[in-house]
Amino acid sequence: MLPEYVTAIELKRLARDIETDLAVLDVIADQVTNKGKHLETFSPENEAFLAVKLHAWYTGLESILERIARVLEGSVPTGPSSHQELLRNMTLPLSEVRPAIIPFELLPELSELLAFRHFFRHAYAVSLDETKLRIHAACLTTLHPKVSESLMKFAETAVEWSGKIETKSGQ
Repeated sequence: MLPEYVTAIELKRLARDIETDLAVLDVIADQVTNKGKHLETFSPENEAFLAVKLHAWYTGLESILERIARVLEGSVPTGPSSHQELLRNMTLPLSEVRPAIIPFELLPELSELLAFRHFFRHAYAVSLDETKLRIHAACLTTLHPKVSESLMKFAETAVEWSGKIETKSGQ
């Protein structure tokens, strides 16, 4: 599988951007993990910290997925279910375009984090649920290494593809 319509430069940039964004997601995941381990009681500040970090992590992941879709598929989903559709699409291989970017079995937990992000973005006068925040933080702690490994593997694939394109074109 080697997408013929993508340039070696685009693939190298995509791989570099994935690696750069993953470094940020690593920091956020570490912050969530460390904060979650040391919280015996929740304060409004701790709740806000975890909520913001969960939101930031998922938004960063979605940014990576959007970039992959734009480069390899030419567009990202639009419409009312576009965020869920993008996530689902990235768990499925696209023949002659790309492999699955994220393992399908991670879809339910990632969908939960997407739902939390949507709630958090639109919850102006609603209190955060401590139990749900703890569950989401634990979920992120478990998910992040798996997501990170999958994305790094894809970044390596993109670099391999760029080398094949360069070899093919004599660059």
